[in-house]
Amino acid sequence: MDRRALLTAVGGSVAGGSVVALSGCVGETDTDPATNGTDDGSEDGDGERSNDGGTTPSLDVELRTVPHVVTAYEPSPSRGIDPEHVVPESEVPDALRDPLAAALDGGFETDDPSDALLAAVDEFRVWDKGKLKPYVEIDGTRYAFDPTLPTFTAELADEEADEYDEDRVLREAGQGDDLRSEAVETFVHALTAYGTNVARGEYRRCVRPESVAAFLEEYDYLEDVLGVSRIEVTVEHEDPPYAITAQELTDGDMWDRSVIDESALDAELVTFFERALASEHRAPALPGDDRTQLYADDVPDAYEAFAAGRDEPVYYRIDGTVYSILVGESRYDRLPVSVSVAASEDASREFTLTVAPEPGNADGDVEGPYTFSSRGALPSALWTFHEGERRSLEIVETEGVEGPQPSRPDGEALESLDAGDEMAATYAVPSDLPAGTYASRGLFHVSWGVPEQTPGEHGSYPFELAVAVE
Repeated sequence: MDRRALLTAVGGSVAGGSVVALSGCVGETDTDPATNGTDDGSEDGDGERSNDGGTTPSLDVELRTVPHVVTAYEPSPSRGIDPEHVVPESEVPDALRDPLAAALDGGFETDDPSDALLAAVDEFRVWDKGKLKPYVEIDGTRYAFDPTLPTFTAELADEEADEYDEDRVLREAGQGDDLRSEAVETFVHALTAYGTNVARGEYRRCVRPESVAAFLEEYDYLEDVLGVSRIEVTVEHEDPPYAITAQELTDGDMWDRSVIDESALDAELVTFFERALASEHRAPALPGDDRTQLYADDVPDAYEAFAAGRDEPVYYRIDGTVYSILVGESRYDRLPVSVSVAASEDASREFTLTVAPEPGNADGDVEGPYTFSSRGALPSALWTFHEGERRSLEIVETEGVEGPQPSRPDGEALESLDAGDEMAATYAVPSDLPAGTYASRGLFHVSWGVPEQTPGEHGSYPFELAVAVE
């Protein structure tokens, strides 16, 4: 059973309608307050908050859960076929131009490929192992071409050699030896393993360099960390006819998944996605964080209809740009945590957010430690907006959080707690923020263990605070 918490999103399947207010002052929403997160104060007969023996706070704060979270960002173009590997027409080698034109016009065949054509194909090989990335752009269209041409290949035998001529072995291949030429160095590095990080591989070229041919006249074996093994060589597609075919690259090829254009989507759904892209709910707050998140009470019915039966994730092209847009449904009942918030008794514009492991709140057996993380700070970086300006809620005090925040170079704060522990942060509302009710939206991640299960489980806890400033 999949017990992963919070965002059931692959493109997701959820239902809905309207959206929570985006930023600034907020009024009442349809979202019920969280049952495990309200402040501890009470109201007197005049509606003012009072705390026995303490000051009268000038703010009230309420924790609300979030039914749906929509996360949007621009994926890396290198996820599928990196555009940097698509050679523009002006840079296609001269010897390959006519064969490609013929391939696009029905196919190219020859019994006698020129050395220049073979060398041109080799220009599309990258890395030591000679992997072919044959992508070109012609007349504004991207293609992948497939050459069936004679190709020299070499690799080391799987088994270690039992007997060999010591004079025909290159010992500790590539480790300080003079390999005579860059081509031989590339050849040796492609075949040999280096520690646990670089495995043995295969060398491939249509044109075998003369220095490699000379090297093979002298050596039959290479030694690496796996031992001494024979060099095995062969020629693929040795006999004619030879051919080159070409096929247009689709969006799915370029991005490694389907790309749905906005023209294929319901207008209501496009509007919803545009709101997510423009959302200030959890707009990027730290360098390197390019994701936006929309916290929503509901999602359009059109999304449920679109997502029904889709098992594979997709990207969306909105206004000419490709985005990953994930629509998730919150599952607080699967998270072994409790969250509460309370206005401070000692400072008029401060409140404390407390997060603690709570195994009994989870659906199923759980075990610690419970690891919490969040971008920027724990329990969460918080801010609100006033007149379009982001106003950070400064953390003035923490409990149960060790060390400086964030604790990792990527800006992620990290903390592990056991059952019975808790962490708390006290936030200060800017003193010049005018009276009104403001929305502040936060999020943290948590992971935990499950008996006799590896790896453990994980989930996210999005929340909204309604902060009423008097």
